[in-house]
Amino acid sequence: MIYLDNAATSWPKAPGSAEVLSNAILSPLGNSGRTSHRAGISSDRIIFELRESLAALFRIEDSASIVLTPGCTAALNTVLFGFLKPGQKVLCSSMEHNAVMRPLMQLQKERHIGITRIPSAADSGYPDLMAFERLLDEKPDLLVLTAASNVNGIIFPLEQMCRSAARRGIPVCVDGAQAAGELPLYPEQWGIDFLCFAGHKGLLGPAGTGGFYIRDPRRIPPLIYGGTGSRSREEIQPEMMPDRFESGTANIPGYAGLLHSLTFLSNAGASLYRMAEERNRRLCRRLSALEEFRMIGRKEEYRYTGVFSLLPEKGTLTELTAFLNNRDIAVRSGLHCAPSAHKVLGTFGSGGTLRLSPGIFTTNRDIELLIDSLKEY
Repeated sequence: MIYLDNAATSWPKAPGSAEVLSNAILSPLGNSGRTSHRAGISSDRIIFELRESLAALFRIEDSASIVLTPGCTAALNTVLFGFLKPGQKVLCSSMEHNAVMRPLMQLQKERHIGITRIPSAADSGYPDLMAFERLLDEKPDLLVLTAASNVNGIIFPLEQMCRSAARRGIPVCVDGAQAAGELPLYPEQWGIDFLCFAGHKGLLGPAGTGGFYIRDPRRIPPLIYGGTGSRSREEIQPEMMPDRFESGTANIPGYAGLLHSLTFLSNAGASLYRMAEERNRRLCRRLSALEEFRMIGRKEEYRYTGVFSLLPEKGTLTELTAFLNNRDIAVRSGLHCAPSAHKVLGTFGSGGTLRLSPGIFTTNRDIELLIDSLKEY
């Protein structure tokens, strides 16, 4: 298979991941934080080392400020439902994923929060920074931003936008699902209060892994309460970090796999990403030369991740996707759980786009076979 759906979840995973996951099941691994035997200590070590590796990746001083969750969606829900109070105002981008917008819409219904969207350019999705500055002056209670779009790959000027909010004392929540592992994300340097991330995309980890960084844990309550293995005499949730937000049994096999992938990326990621960037530039040129397709939201002056959206000049998205699937080329078509972004880019009415998202292991041969197939369509 030619796998071009890495924006949904990465494949293949880091070399050796299958063996790590298998060993995590076949070897005795106890319930982290609950036991003193060797198996339990092994689980504790995996979680500690994973938290330390994530802290190094995001340049976070205290790894205890990183909370592990089943994914970025769980992290975003914890932050948004925990932070926002009735009647408060949220400023978000127009390119957000439904992992942000659906919680916000539910909060609008339940708590009557106000939602304002930063305008974005229809030809790129890039935020209107002048409008953004004016909207910040209205003092929203929370700024929520994606680091990069999952529809067309546009990379937001995140550091600039977060610093602008921080200067005004406005808390910032970043959806880093599409950026973690591919782009710099430095919350303590940039003034980010909450950084949510997924483990199964650019970090090459297993599904069901992710988390968030929190600057001040006193700002939000937990979303889930329960056993943590700590302060078990008490029937109230512990305040200490990260126990405060990590009730229940941890996904030790998944976290072992994520730790393995982070180690791999730390050792080999820089060279792999350099090659991937060159391959993405080549792919962009090849796609732009195809007269039968229209590339959506790409402008030379902006930076993009390896996500490309196309529309065919003939036929339908469903027909095109089936055509590629029959050639064992894995792509995704539709709205990609981001209807707001498609409304900005003018592709909502067409039912979305065909999305191509190569990964760091995609080869030049894969790209050539894709281009040949698109020419045949």
